[in-house]
Amino acid sequence: MKKNFLLFLTFVSVSVINAQTIEEKIAEKACECLQKSSKITEDVFRDCLTKPMSELILTDKDPKVRESINTVEGIKTMILKIQGVVSKKCPDLVPELMANKEDVFYSESKNKNAQNSYVIAKDFMQKSDYKTAIESFQLALKEDPNFVLALDDMAVSYRQLKDYDNAIKYYKKSLEIYPEGNFALMNIGVVYTLKSDFKTAISYYEKLIQYHPDNAEGYFGVGKNCIMLNEDEKALDNIFIAHIIYTNEKSEYVKDSEQLLGALYQKMKSENKEDVFKKIAAKNNVKIE
Repeated sequence: MKKNFLLFLTFVSVSVINAQTIEEKIAEKACECLQKSSKITEDVFRDCLTKPMSELILTDKDPKVRESINTVEGIKTMILKIQGVVSKKCPDLVPELMANKEDVFYSESKNKNAQNSYVIAKDFMQKSDYKTAIESFQLALKEDPNFVLALDDMAVSYRQLKDYDNAIKYYKKSLEIYPEGNFALMNIGVVYTLKSDFKTAISYYEKLIQYHPDNAEGYFGVGKNCIMLNEDEKALDNIFIAHIIYTNEKSEYVKDSEQLLGALYQKMKSENKEDVFKKIAAKNNVKIE
């Protein structure tokens, strides 16, 4: 059994490397379109994404590629994936408001007292003195209530103390200021998982996917929580996507996605659902032999 399990993982790893070829092609066309625009607004950006998407997908020889945009959800998912690739291929052509949000919100406080208290709090965090760190973060936030980094790290400190309710409280405060914040979205999902509130965890991971479609952690988080809810097919879909991204990025986390894929394969095989597993694999351009 161990030999077959390793063989399965090898096929997955080898097969997924070219799985995003269509996204790469569309992203190249989108970048060419953006280069021709004198002023890149968010509307122009979206147009340059969607026009080559329709052209290339509808003329692709692989029917599975064409089928991927047969639903509204499929179209939305494809646009989000392409947006993530474009942001890497031609970051200078991404609209300024979209490109700079992370730099703006994940920056030092302009209030010197708030920033000084934050630095002191981080020192306490490094020493694992989370209670004292929280006191310093509170001083920072008293001076600058919209200090996202302090809100996020306050939440981390509460999480380390296993005070999950307060951790959630501060992640939510962070997300009120910066709804796209990948750190808060990812970690509030983790906290809800620790509280065994798997459905709420999934909702935050899905928001992470919406705002950051190239971040594997969103798909992986959805997959893990779906397993806990026995929603194996949805779990499999998301873990395949996470595995593809991890593989393409040569991430060390590819081992984690391999483990989950292997566990799901064995579970579904024992339930006589091996064909369902292979069907979902094929949908994600992964060949199982």
